[in-house]
Amino acid sequence: MVIGLLGCSEPQQDAVGTEADPAVVEQVSVIPAVVPEALATMPEAYASLTNANCESFLMDWHEEHRDRFVRMTTDWGEIVVELFDDVPLHAANLRYKVHRGYYSPTEMVRIVPEFVVQGGNSEEDLAQELRWLIGKHTLPSEFRKDRLHYRGALAMGRTYQGNPDKRSSSYDFYVVVGRKVSSVELAQLENEKGRTYTAAQKARYKKEGGAPHLDGEHTVFGRMVSGWDVLDALAALPTDNSDWPLNRVEVRMELEP
Repeated sequence: MVIGLLGCSEPQQDAVGTEADPAVVEQVSVIPAVVPEALATMPEAYASLTNANCESFLMDWHEEHRDRFVRMTTDWGEIVVELFDDVPLHAANLRYKVHRGYYSPTEMVRIVPEFVVQGGNSEEDLAQELRWLIGKHTLPSEFRKDRLHYRGALAMGRTYQGNPDKRSSSYDFYVVVGRKVSSVELAQLENEKGRTYTAAQKARYKKEGGAPHLDGEHTVFGRMVSGWDVLDALAALPTDNSDWPLNRVEVRMELEP
């Protein structure tokens, strides 16, 4: 993935982008020649989302749809995440994509032990066709000082090049696997990034682990509530040199109240 700066000592796994590996390019630039009948005849009509209209659309969606949880089903078991309503655009975006069937199925496309498992931007035909139907757009960042990259955090990938506002991908998500973080690393990050962690936040990073160098770089909008053994099983799967799983890792998502 295209990586910007990040402190700490793991230079090749320290960001969650969407461009460098062709398999995780956020959007296709060519309209599919043939859209499957099942997609072309979907029962509900929606506007194609763009950067210009996605905020108003998603805020309206947020007012009407408040499912609190998303269940991710894999061959290794289930992960359940809770969405944060105080990060409304990102929470509504995932709910909307699940409603449209975009993540049923999707696949994990990047696995880095002690860092993240990442998915949602498959280049499979159906995923490309659905991205074209739903619309090409990114999301404004929604950073909050209390929504950090602890182990189990749910966040969105983004491009680093030509993205000064740190806008998020609207399809590409990741879950933090993380590792325990030392006081020295946290102090270094505070100095380099000009941020301050509370005593409780430092204690949690040291006890539970996470990826604090991504704080203020990617929007966190949810957290895992169950499935920790499944997360660890996914993080241990074999990959190639580009962190792509050697075997397809399918995920299906559904909303729950």
